Amino acid sequence: MKNLSTNATQAPAGQLVLNVDKLNELRRAHELTSDSDLARTLGVDRTTLYRVTSGGFPSNAFMARVKLAFPSVPLDDLFTVDRLVPTLHQVAS
Repeated sequence: MKNLSTNATQAPAGQLVLNVDKLNELRRAHELTSDSDLARTLGVDRTTLYRVTSGGFPSNAFMARVKLAFPSVPLDDLFTVDRLVPTLHQVAS
C-alpha cells in the first residue's frame, strides 16, 4: 500500500464553521425574522440550518449558498476555522 503522508497531511487540519453571530447580524439587517425565512433565502432545509447554526460542520454546498445569499460579505466573515480534525495521516497511524 502506498504511503500517503506528506508534510501537509502531518499537520493538524481545521474545519470551517459558520460564524453564527455574523449570520444573525445579516439576518437582522435583511429582516429575516424566522428560521424559515432564513432557510428559504439560503435555499436549505430548516433542519440543515439548525444543524449548522448549532455547531455542525457546514457542507460545501451550504457554504456556497450562504455566500451566494450574501455576496458582499467576505467569506472570512461568514466562516471561521475551528476544531481540529484528524488528517488522513493521523487516522492511518
